[in-house]
Amino acid sequence: MAPTVTSNGYAMQYLAASLFTAFSMLASFGAHSDDITGTNRYFEVRGAKLYTQMYGHGAPVIFLHGGTVFFDNSFANQRNYFASYRTVIGIDQRGHGHSPDGPWSLSYKMMADDTAAIIEQLGLGPVDIVGHSDGADLALILARDYPKLLRRLVISGANLRADLSPEEKRRRQWSSEQLEKHVRATANSLPPSFRIDYGKVSPDGPDHWMTLVTKCYEMWLEPIVIEPVDLKKISIPVLVMAGDHDFTSIEENAEIFRALPHAQLFIVPASNHGTFNSRPDLVNLAIREFLDQPDNKTPAH
Repeated sequence: MAPTVTSNGYAMQYLAASLFTAFSMLASFGAHSDDITGTNRYFEVRGAKLYTQMYGHGAPVIFLHGGTVFFDNSFANQRNYFASYRTVIGIDQRGHGHSPDGPWSLSYKMMADDTAAIIEQLGLGPVDIVGHSDGADLALILARDYPKLLRRLVISGANLRADLSPEEKRRRQWSSEQLEKHVRATANSLPPSFRIDYGKVSPDGPDHWMTLVTKCYEMWLEPIVIEPVDLKKISIPVLVMAGDHDFTSIEENAEIFRALPHAQLFIVPASNHGTFNSRPDLVNLAIREFLDQPDNKTPAH
């Protein structure tokens, strides 16, 4: 969940008001209650340790969270629902949630490669993926680069490019003080529960929070997330979701939908960037119906 450009990094003018509103529904849930039994473990992946949780039984579906948050406080309304008939797998990406940080910058490509490595270590066949915000962006790269690992993909709040402000376009000229100013503004725009939840579980301790926000912010400043021409290479069925008041415009989501050869488009009414928690019943039903469809039922366009 990125706070500075159009979907996962948003222009600075959104920070004061729009961002807090969009995330308020997500923030109200916090970490979920332990009402079903699951297992968790760390996977050694490409020099990192990634915390992974598993619940339920059946065909696997992997959930990929947004920026600065993690599985527990992103998918509280999905975990039990899908674990009733599927194996739900949640991955905390590098530096997020329970996964320790390290001496690296973050990128969608890195996280996509990490996720592919976990799928391979688990010995899973083609899996279903549900990604939100940053998780949606990395999922598109995962589908592009590892087509044999995915069966179906659901994305919500994805974006193709960063809608950078004029000042952000000059980021290469920023001093360390200017960067710190922008990072602090970004951190202050996030719901307080994000930092609280992070401090409760991070092996790096609560004081590492600003380091994580800095790494995420620098990733959100990259102007291109994925090229539209790359979307045409993704042949699996994809459900493109977004709130009707999401950060990414309906027009950009339609562009993503049209570039994907086998896609469906679902604009969630009366919702913002926090689709999974603002309209959970509707979103869960849409995802379930999509994942349960026979593969030959997704029309090409």
